[in-house]
Amino acid sequence: MDFWAQHKDFILRILAGVGVFLVALIARSITYGDELEAEQAKNSSLVQKIASTPVAREARIQELEADASRLHDNAKSLASQVGWDLGDEGLRQKLLERILRTTRKYSRGSEEAVKRAAEDFRAALRENLNGGFGQLRLMVRQELVDEASERNIKVEEGIGFRDVIDLEPEQLIQYLLQLELVARVARYAIDARVDSVEEIKIEQAGSRREEVIPGANPEFIEEYEVTIALTASQKAIRTIVDRLEQELPRPAVTGLRAARVRRPADHLAIELVLRATAANPDVPFAAPETKEKS
Repeated sequence: MDFWAQHKDFILRILAGVGVFLVALIARSITYGDELEAEQAKNSSLVQKIASTPVAREARIQELEADASRLHDNAKSLASQVGWDLGDEGLRQKLLERILRTTRKYSRGSEEAVKRAAEDFRAALRENLNGGFGQLRLMVRQELVDEASERNIKVEEGIGFRDVIDLEPEQLIQYLLQLELVARVARYAIDARVDSVEEIKIEQAGSRREEVIPGANPEFIEEYEVTIALTASQKAIRTIVDRLEQELPRPAVTGLRAARVRRPADHLAIELVLRATAANPDVPFAAPETKEKS
């Protein structure tokens, strides 16, 4: 029998398939060319590089994890000494309680009474931020100014917050930190029997300022300036500075200027520049990398 006549259709199908394969191969070469081969070579090189990369022993990994845990605990401990914990969900409550305890009204009150009063102020802040903060500021101011007046001590009426009338929610922590520090130093001043608290200035929210730590994550640490000018005896000034150093959290003293006054002879006019600080050791210290928009 004639082979071609018998198997013609089968052979033609095979040849057609070979033709399609060759066309696809040519199209692949035209479309990708050397680029595909280069990428394949690159992938092969990466596979070899990954395979040859040394991997730390499990024991070493455990050591590094333990070191990281100790560093984190140390950071939290240090932060609690120089400032407040931004990662603490109860930070607002704690700040409010500390602020209230600086006033005569709550200084001798029970823990439960102070806690309830702080919760009431938190509710007022949630309901009306500006109204609630204004109520808190005015109460603190009135308590401190009235007590100081009874002791013949003049305290600046606005206690530094005269112009704080329009808060945004993200500014509340800053002003609570500053109010706690102002009220605390005013408390120290009254207890030390200073002559007067002449001026209190606070750093306003949104004012232009340098980074706290250049290059660091802005969510890691926040600090806000408070300036207090007062006239007092040298003994009273030492008492105030000692209490700032002894009672936690310790605010950073970034400036201290003093000048003699005519009377009494041993009295000084001083200006203290302090920083109310809060840190969050639970966030990365390094600033997150920013991607440039294309």
